[in-house]
Amino acid sequence: MGRGMTLIELMVGIAIMGVLLAVGVPSFQSFIASNRVTGSSNDFVSSLALARSEAIKRGSRVTMCKSANATSCTTAGNWAQGWIIFTDTVRSSTDATVDSGETILSSVLATSGNIVMAGTGGVANFISFAADGQAKQMNGSSQAGLLRVCSTSSALSDARRAREIEITASGRVATTTASSIAVTCPAPT
Repeated sequence: MGRGMTLIELMVGIAIMGVLLAVGVPSFQSFIASNRVTGSSNDFVSSLALARSEAIKRGSRVTMCKSANATSCTTAGNWAQGWIIFTDTVRSSTDATVDSGETILSSVLATSGNIVMAGTGGVANFISFAADGQAKQMNGSSQAGLLRVCSTSSALSDARRAREIEITASGRVATTTASSIAVTCPAPT
């Protein structure tokens, strides 16, 4: 004859399972949030590399800008809403927007998982590469800046909540764990 579980054995089992879940779930949430920050950073850096290589390959300016609709640039919101890469060949263009005759080379849709991506002055709305691969403003002056990719998740410690992407005037891109306060992250939610 089979032996069943007593109520006490069942309660002990449920208590042990509750402790394991209490320990495991926050770690898993932290892991997911950290991976979202890393993934968003990698997507952005890959897009920068594509824009720069296309500018060099085509021998003309290629621009990457914030875009909420995958067809036009915007100055509202942050980079997490998405971005597009386009040939910026119309000589009268001084505003880093997609003009008639310019081709959208790539588009990235909004990031998921409570990610905020904000840039400092020079890279707040667009990043443009000249034919020599250097980052340049529309007027031809050097463009450089820092972009911070942040998670608003409270599951991450402050040291793991953000990555910084630095774009130098030469077009070089470097990613580091956030250390400065050039662009602040929103408070965890």
